[in-house]
Amino acid sequence: MATVDLAPAMGRLRSELRRRTALRRRGYRLGIVVEAANPAGASFARSLEREAASAAIAVERAEVPADRPDATLLALDRLVVDPRVDGVVVIQPVRGIRAEVIAAHLPASKDVEAITPAARAMAADGRHRGTPVAEACAVVLEELGVDLGRARVLVVGHGPSGGRPIAQRLLAAGAQVSVVQRDVAQVAPLPPYDVLVSAVGRAGVIPPAVVVPGTIVLDVGTSYEGGRLVGDVGEAAAARARLVTPVPGGVGRVTAVCALLALTELRGHRPGPVASWSLLETAARIVSPADPAGGAALAAVTGALAAALDGLCRLHGTPEAIADSGGLAVRLLLAADRDRTAFGAYQRARRGHDPGERARAHAEAARVPGEIAALLEELILRLDGLTTTEALDVDRVLGLRLAETAREAVLRLQAVFASQAH
Repeated sequence: MATVDLAPAMGRLRSELRRRTALRRRGYRLGIVVEAANPAGASFARSLEREAASAAIAVERAEVPADRPDATLLALDRLVVDPRVDGVVVIQPVRGIRAEVIAAHLPASKDVEAITPAARAMAADGRHRGTPVAEACAVVLEELGVDLGRARVLVVGHGPSGGRPIAQRLLAAGAQVSVVQRDVAQVAPLPPYDVLVSAVGRAGVIPPAVVVPGTIVLDVGTSYEGGRLVGDVGEAAAARARLVTPVPGGVGRVTAVCALLALTELRGHRPGPVASWSLLETAARIVSPADPAGGAALAAVTGALAAALDGLCRLHGTPEAIADSGGLAVRLLLAADRDRTAFGAYQRARRGHDPGERARAHAEAARVPGEIAALLEELILRLDGLTTTEALDVDRVLGLRLAETAREAVLRLQAVFASQAH
C-alpha cells in the first residue's frame, strides 16, 4: 500500500487560485459557519482558512453553539445579506437542522458548496462546479491517471454533503458507480470496482474484507477518535489497497482549495431570491396538501418565507431591519420543523397501542400550527407596512398575498386536524 502524493495536484490548484485572486481588484471574502463541539468540522474550517490566507482571501468565521439551531441560521443569514461576503460555507453536519433548511437560506450566488437546487441544476449541465468534495475526488482520480469514463467506482455512504454528490459527479463523468448506503460489511457480494470512495465519517467503518487488493481507495469521511482526526479506512483495510489517500492531509486539503476556486466563480450567477426554488412546489402543496396537517403547514410556511425573503432581503433597508426580518424567517423555519416532527410523532403514535400517547401526540400536532399562524400574522404586518420601490412592490404584494393564504391554510388545516378522532 502506498499513500497518494497530492502535492502536484495541490500545486496546480493553488497556482490557479492565486492567478484568479490576483485578477480581482477587490479581494474575495469567504464566510464560514461552524458549530462548536464539531472537531472534524473545525479541522476543515482551519484548512479553509489556511488555504484562503495563502491566496489572500479574507475569511469571516462564525462559530455557533451546537444546541442553538436558531443561532446557526441567524449567523448564516448575516453572512448572506452582507454585501462584502462573496460566498458562504456551512460546515456539515449541522445538528438540529436539515440540509434542505440550510439550502433554503442560501442564494445560488453565495452557494460555494453547490447545495441549493439552483446550483445543483447548474452543476448538472456544466454551468457550475459540483460540491467541492466531489470535485476534489475527481481531481485526485484524474491525478492518478484514472479514466473516469471507464472506471468502476464503489461509493460507501450517501449523505447530502458527501457520498451523494460524489456519486453524482462521477456518474456525470461517465464512471460506472455503485452506492452502498447501509453497513457495507453486510453487503455480499459487493459489486466489482476499481476505486473505493468512503464518505461515511465513522472511524473503521470499512473492514479489510471490503477492500479488493490492488485497488485505489479515497478516504473522504473523517471523525475524531482519541483526540486525533481519523478516516473511515483503518490501517489493516488500507494495507490491502494499491493506493490510499491519507487522513489528515488527503482529500480534505484538496476539497478546501476546490471550495475557494468555486468561490471565485460565483459572481456570474444570478442571485435570485433566497428559497425561491420552492415557490411553485409550495403553492401546489397548499392548494392540494398531501396530508392533513404537518406537510401542508410546512409547505405553507416555506412558501411564505420564500416570498418574504424575496421582498425583504433585496430592499435598501437598514441592517437592523434586515436582521429583524432574518430573525422572523428563522423562527418560521424552526416552527415549521417542529410541526413536521410533531406530526411524524403522531403518525408513529397511531401505530402504537397506548391511547394516552396518541392523545398527547395529537394535541401537540394540533398545537404547533397555531404557533406558525401567529408568526405568519407577524410576517403579514411587516409586509403590509413596508415601503418599497415601484419595481420591488410586486415582490411585497406577492409576499403579502402568499403569507395571507398560508395563514388561512394553516388555520383551516389545524381546525380539521384537531377535530379528527385520534
